[in-house]
Amino acid sequence: MDCFLRTFTCGGWVYVTSSDDHDMHDVMMISYMLLTLPYMLMMINVGDKSLFTHNLRKLAANKSRRKWVCSLFFGTIVPLVYYFIQHKVHRVAGAYTTYAFFEWALIVFDVMFDSLAMVEFQALDMSILPSKAEELRS
Repeated sequence: MDCFLRTFTCGGWVYVTSSDDHDMHDVMMISYMLLTLPYMLMMINVGDKSLFTHNLRKLAANKSRRKWVCSLFFGTIVPLVYYFIQHKVHRVAGAYTTYAFFEWALIVFDVMFDSLAMVEFQALDMSILPSKAEELRS
């Protein structure tokens, strides 16, 4: 359920811009960041127990990469909040632009984190084949 809510809230703050509905954008973004913490921690903990690859060295290196990307994700929140306050409270010129870069960095780090799953699924082959009924007709 957490993954569904996390995906929903990510869509909420990415597709509902702050100029369209500022409150909805902020609520979705904060919810997304809060739901991302347990998701990333869970994925880091279970990432070295893949059923599809047994190369322990690759899984250990991947776990280390995930920890780094998780740190980057949550480390980005501090300057994000700082520049948001600079923009909203102190009305500093250019603060919103810098804030927007950190906001998009969250998306980049999230995609980086999830793309590391390719190591876990490296030995998995998926294919779409015709059904038996299709073979019998030919």
